[in-house]
Amino acid sequence: MLSNTGKEQALPETTGIHHELMRRCLELARQAREQGNTPVGSLVVLADRIIGEGIEQVPSGNDPTGHAEILACREAIKTLGTRNLDGAVLYSTAEPCLMCSYVIRQSGIAQVVYGLETPMIGGATSSLPILTAAVLNDWKPAPHILGGVLAEECRRLKST
Repeated sequence: MLSNTGKEQALPETTGIHHELMRRCLELARQAREQGNTPVGSLVVLADRIIGEGIEQVPSGNDPTGHAEILACREAIKTLGTRNLDGAVLYSTAEPCLMCSYVIRQSGIAQVVYGLETPMIGGATSSLPILTAAVLNDWKPAPHILGGVLAEECRRLKST
């Protein structure tokens, strides 16, 4: 698992809940694949309650921002009636891309939990680590990053 420093770390005691919520993301990713899209599913959770879900809508949709993470954030914002998602956790089957990472930082999400790394465009592991860059802390503090949760299941879904 990657920490904010990019070093391996053990899963916290909340492994069970992370796995449970990632399994829901995998269900959403399967729905995306059935609709002809990249198999990515995402959730936003606050105070142990799912407040937003997103199913990838690219490439079949007409909106290039139809990424699962952005759609989950939009639904969470609508649910709460504010764009302030301070303290929320975003789950995704894939590491959020640079565009999604900007939305995550701007909304104040406290933690990002993902399955597969996307090192070319990922907000934590690429050469442009928007999720973790301290220089961007004037936006909102960097979220805690936990990668590799159910990675093998996420990988199998992506490759089928």
